[in-house]
Amino acid sequence: MTSAACTIVSLNYLPYARTLCESFRRFHPECNFYVLLVDRLPAGMDVSKENFHLVLAEELGIPNFKVVAFKFGILELNTNVKPTFLKRLLALGADQVVYFDPDILICSPIDLIYRSLETNSIVITPHCKSPNQGDPYSEVLLLINGVYNLGFVAVSHTAEADRFLSWWEHRCLSLGYDERWAGLFVDQKWINLVPSYFDSVFVLKHPGCNVAYWNLHERTLQATGESWTVNGIVPLLFFHFSGISVDGGGRISKHTDQFDLVSRPDLQELFHAYRERLVAHGIRETNVRPYAFGSFDNGLPVTKLLRAALAANLDAFGEGNPFDSKGLFFHWAKRHHLLSHGDSVGKYGRKAYNKQDRKVKFVNAVLRLLLRTLGPDRYTVLMKYFEFASLLRNQRDIFSDAP
Repeated sequence: MTSAACTIVSLNYLPYARTLCESFRRFHPECNFYVLLVDRLPAGMDVSKENFHLVLAEELGIPNFKVVAFKFGILELNTNVKPTFLKRLLALGADQVVYFDPDILICSPIDLIYRSLETNSIVITPHCKSPNQGDPYSEVLLLINGVYNLGFVAVSHTAEADRFLSWWEHRCLSLGYDERWAGLFVDQKWINLVPSYFDSVFVLKHPGCNVAYWNLHERTLQATGESWTVNGIVPLLFFHFSGISVDGGGRISKHTDQFDLVSRPDLQELFHAYRERLVAHGIRETNVRPYAFGSFDNGLPVTKLLRAALAANLDAFGEGNPFDSKGLFFHWAKRHHLLSHGDSVGKYGRKAYNKQDRKVKFVNAVLRLLLRTLGPDRYTVLMKYFEFASLLRNQRDIFSDAP
């Protein structure tokens, strides 16, 4: 039985992959570990001394890869090539493959997972096993983001796993957008359907697997020598440091304020050790490298609006190289004033909302004026249209005039 493990990164997350690989090999030195790089290697970068097998995303044979890399942002692309990568590793001869997100640390042998794959084709983990009474909104987030966390998935070399991966691959490469309010969230949301669609699926509820901020309400850690236990009962197999910052101080994740290292002292030692390993593996140096699929070949950034414009017009621009500044798409985008020197898409959102912000005040004043002008019925219809149009891919008629 040939067992392997893998992860997927762009260059900015390479230190995470090194840390994950190091922790995995501590317990499974006999297994191959693969890293898929969704990026390009800089000139002069020597990967021969890395402790893993490196595969480039452009080598996976994805049709029209440049179009796929353009229409998806960095998070989307890194997650949406996952089933294709798993298919490749199985085709190379692995009987069992376990995928881990790069920001995971292996803390004990994962033989339990490999044993599960001896009798199952697909293994997944739920975000949590019980309600979070301290944060009811967390269940809303599960409905938005997905029941199962795809920082982990494992497959065996079976016909059913191949059927699953082919289905998942097609969904990811065609509709793997981060559009949570439309019911889409990259590769992860599709997995809600897997226990219904496929046989030989095992939902792994072991409390030592995929411990992260989303299930800390039901899990505590205890140090036992050089290892860890969860709830004083089972070994910690792997911890998922989703949203961690190496300089984050007491904060455990950028995604939550419910827990921190002050309220959860049981996490302090593990977080301190993990941050030290990230620094040792070059997190401060690697983060400065630009993303290969983040700009046109003339250096102008590819913004979220441009990615959505391409996705909305795949019938016109679905082949060729959209990164070409002399190409058809670039000139079309320029003609429609879609080009920009920056992308502020991440600036505003639910957590960043500030009603005292002058821009927010202005927009709210415009909406109040529209309400008075249109009346409540037509205003409601307008808001329903804005809900539809807020997904940039739905603005094809606004972009208009595609060749």
